[in-house]
Amino acid sequence: MYKFFWRYKYWLGGVILLLFGICLYQLSNAKIYFDSERIINELETNNVDLKIVDDNNLIFFGVSFNDSLEYSEFTKISNFHRSLKKSPYVNRVFSIINERKVVNMGLYPMPKKVLKLTDEDRYKNSIKSIQNYNSNFITPDFKNLLFLIEAKKELTKEQTRELIQLLYDSDLTSTQSDVFVAGRSPSELYFEKKVIVEFISITIVSGLLCFFFLFLITQNIKLVMLTVCSVIMSIVTSLGISQILFGGIELVMIITPAILFIVCISDIMHLSNKQENIVKDKEEFFLERMDKVGKAVVLTSLTTGMSFLTFLLNDILPILRFGIITSIGVLFTLLVAVLVYAISIDKNFHLTRPTKKIGGIFESLLAYFSKPNRSPFFHFLVSCFIGAGLFALFSLNIDNYLTDEINKKSEVYQQTNYFDKNFGGIKPLTIVVNQEASKDELIDIQNNIINLGFVIDFNSMNNPSGVMQKIGIISNDFENSDYFVCRSGDEGSLVTLDKLSKLESMHQSQGIDFSYSGAGYLFDLLANDLTKQLIYGLLLAILSIGFVFFILNKFDFNYFIIALTPNIIPILVSLGILNYFDFYFSLSNAFIFTIVFGLIVDDSIHVISAYSNNRKRGIDKATAIKNVVNQTGLAVVKTTFVVIVCLLPLAVSEFKSVSQLSVITILSAIIAVFFDLIYLPRILKRLTK
Repeated sequence: MYKFFWRYKYWLGGVILLLFGICLYQLSNAKIYFDSERIINELETNNVDLKIVDDNNLIFFGVSFNDSLEYSEFTKISNFHRSLKKSPYVNRVFSIINERKVVNMGLYPMPKKVLKLTDEDRYKNSIKSIQNYNSNFITPDFKNLLFLIEAKKELTKEQTRELIQLLYDSDLTSTQSDVFVAGRSPSELYFEKKVIVEFISITIVSGLLCFFFLFLITQNIKLVMLTVCSVIMSIVTSLGISQILFGGIELVMIITPAILFIVCISDIMHLSNKQENIVKDKEEFFLERMDKVGKAVVLTSLTTGMSFLTFLLNDILPILRFGIITSIGVLFTLLVAVLVYAISIDKNFHLTRPTKKIGGIFESLLAYFSKPNRSPFFHFLVSCFIGAGLFALFSLNIDNYLTDEINKKSEVYQQTNYFDKNFGGIKPLTIVVNQEASKDELIDIQNNIINLGFVIDFNSMNNPSGVMQKIGIISNDFENSDYFVCRSGDEGSLVTLDKLSKLESMHQSQGIDFSYSGAGYLFDLLANDLTKQLIYGLLLAILSIGFVFFILNKFDFNYFIIALTPNIIPILVSLGILNYFDFYFSLSNAFIFTIVFGLIVDDSIHVISAYSNNRKRGIDKATAIKNVVNQTGLAVVKTTFVVIVCLLPLAVSEFKSVSQLSVITILSAIIAVFFDLIYLPRILKRLTK
C-alpha cells in the first residue's frame, strides 16, 4: 500500500485537489442546520397537540420602560398591539391589551378584558384589578411588558428575520428603554449569523497560530506551508461532503476544523519526528519510515475514526452526521498527511528542527518525564486526583438547559434571561388532565402548578361551553379537554421533570394522571435520554480501543488493560477537576468526551507501538522505555502543544459546546501527556513479556 502512495503521490494529489475544488464549490451555497430543530422533532409524533399555540413558532417580545406606564402610554401600546396583529407575518398576539380572565355570570362563564382603555376612569379601575390579578403580561411595577407572538408557520427565513427586526426597531412610547426578543426562531437566526462568523474567524486564527508554532518547531517553511494547505483542504473537503450527502452543515460541525487541524498536524509531527538525512533511495527511506512510524499513524487514525463512529448509535441527527463527517475527515486527513510526507521526502524538505528556545523547552520536559524515580508524594498526589475523578464520576448529574449551547456573556443569553427574570421564562409546557375533573379539583391542580413555580398563560377553567375556543385559543376538537398552557424558566430538565413528578404524586390519591406536550417538555424528556446515549457511546469507544489491542496482540488480555488505562485516567482526572466548577453532563458537552478520547488516544498508541518496535528489535525493557520517552516522547510533547495552540482560540467562542471542547480537551491532553510518558512506560514494563 505504501508503495502505491509513493509511486502515485502526485496523481493522488491531483485527485485531492479536484475533490477540494468540487467541495469548495458546494460550500459556496452551504446550508446550516440547528440542533434544536432535530431535538424537538424527535418526539413530535408522540406529542399531545392541543393546537393552543404553536410554541415552535412562538416569539417572546419584551419591552422595558424607564417609569411605570400611564393611561396615555397604554393607548399607544394598544395601537402597537393592533398593528402587530395585522402584520402578514403574525398569526396571533397575546398581551396585556387582549388578556382576559373568565368569570362566572349566571349560567355561562364569560371572558372579560383585564385592561380597559375605553376611558381613564375604567382604566384606573382595571389597574386595581390587575394589581390583584398578577398578570403574566406585565410586571407589578408596570415597567415591563410581554407580548406572546405566534408567527405564521409558513414564514420563510427571510420573512422571520424581517419580523424579528421589526420587533427590535419598535418604538412604543417615549419612556421605552429597551426591547428583548427570544424564542426558537430568533435563537436560530442569531446562531446562524454567529456560527458563520465564528467558523471563519476561529479557523483563520487557529490556522495562523498553528502556522507560527509549526515554524518554531520545524524551521521548515515549505513543510509548514504544505501542512497548513493540507489541513485547509481536509476541512473544506469534509464539510463539502456533508453538503453533498446531507444538503447542509450541522451547527456542531463548527468544531470539525479544530479536530482535523490536530489530527493532520499530529500525524505529520510523528512522521517527521527524529528523522535522518536520506543516504539511500528516497522510496526506500519513505517505506522504512512508514514501517517504523506509519503503522502507528494509520492505527491512530483508525481508532480516532472509530471513536467518532460510535455517534452512529445515537438518535440525534446532528451528532450522528457529525460522527460520519468527522470520521471521513480523519481518514481523508490521514491520506493527505501521508501524501504531504511523501512529497516532502521527494522534494528534500522533510527534515525538521525546533528553534533553540523551543528545543530547550522540549529537552527540559523530556528530562522531567524520563526521571527514573518519583517521590511518594508525587504518586500520592496523582492518586488523589484519580480519587477525585472517581468521586466525580459517581456524583455528576445529567441535566439540560435551553441555554446550554450559549455562554452567559452572549447577547442571546441576556435576552432569554430577561424573560426568566420578569415573566417566568420562555420554556413552553402544556399539562393535560387525562380524566374528567371537578371544578374544585381543577382549582387545586391550578394552585399546585403555580406553587411549583410554573406560569399559567391559558387554561380550561370554567369552560364547559367552549369559551376559550370562541376566542381562538383552542381548537374545536379539544373544547372539552382540561389543560394548562404553562411556561417555566430555564431551570434545567431535572428540576422541571421533578416538578411534574411532584404534581403527579399530589393528585395520585384522587386518581388523576396527566400527559404533557410542548417544545419545552419534549426537550427535557428527550435531551436527558440522548445525553445518556452519548455517554454509552463514549464507553463503547473506550472498550473498542481495548478490544483492538487485545486482538492485534494475539488475544493478550494485558494489552486490553494497557490500551484502556492511559486513556481512561486523563478523562477521569479531568472530571474530578471540572466537578469543582459546577460541571454537569448535558447534550451540549457529553459528546465532547468522546471527541477528547479520540484525540488523546493517539499519543498512547504511539507510545505502545514504539515500545513494541523496540522490543521486537531485541532491546531490553529499560532501554526500550528510555528510547520511547526520548524519541516518541518528543512527538507526543509536540502534538500536545499543537492541541493547545489549535484549541485555545475556541475557548472564547460564544457557543458553550465549542468553548468547553477547548477547555476539556486542553486539560485532558496535558494530563494525558504526563500519564503517557510517566506511567504508561512503567505499565508496559510490568505487563508485557
